[in-house]
Amino acid sequence: MTTVNLLFSEQSTSECRRYLTKAKAIEEALNTGVQYSRFGGKKLKLSKNLVRFKLGNYRLIFKYTPNGLIPESLIQRKHLSRFLKRR
Repeated sequence: MTTVNLLFSEQSTSECRRYLTKAKAIEEALNTGVQYSRFGGKKLKLSKNLVRFKLGNYRLIFKYTPNGLIPESLIQRKHLSRFLKRR
């Protein structure tokens, strides 16, 4: 199972790591049943089963599953459209 810690360990920039605490807070809140919109989450129009959260220049993508929302990817903002086109 993918976790926020695993996604952030794949990123090498220190700029990205400063958002780790906020990302962990989002993940914990989603696991306890809090609505994603309370943390600024938006459903993606091109892929209805994905929810994105803004973290500075990065986007944290969560995916709907039968068990709830799970972290899917952490990408730079400029690569979001390329990520969605691959899906």
